[in-house]
Amino acid sequence: MKIDFKEKKTEAGWQRTIDSFWKKATPHWFEWLEWVLVLGVITFLAEQTQSIVLRVVTGVSYVALLFYLQSIFFSLEFHGFPLIKSERTRRVVSLLLSAILSSVLGLLLFSLATQIQGKV
Repeated sequence: MKIDFKEKKTEAGWQRTIDSFWKKATPHWFEWLEWVLVLGVITFLAEQTQSIVLRVVTGVSYVALLFYLQSIFFSLEFHGFPLIKSERTRRVVSLLLSAILSSVLGLLLFSLATQIQGKV
């Protein structure tokens, strides 16, 4: 998916773009929250029962979620950065921005799962 910061649109065009984004992103957000709730419960059960199987499932689930988030954010191509002329530099900055976004969201979701685990 291409995201161009310098793209020129009318106000109505930007509104359509923003509306389209939220229509697509919101179901994914709530799907991820469901996953986090499940991770919190599995983590809680693993801690309470000391089950090796549940601990393995928890670890695999966290890794799978991290790679899933990376696959989503690394598929984004950011364009139109100010002061960047080189295509190679643009790709590097785009990858860094994708890494930051996936890491921040991953940390947020993992933190939420941990807090759920402690409260269940």
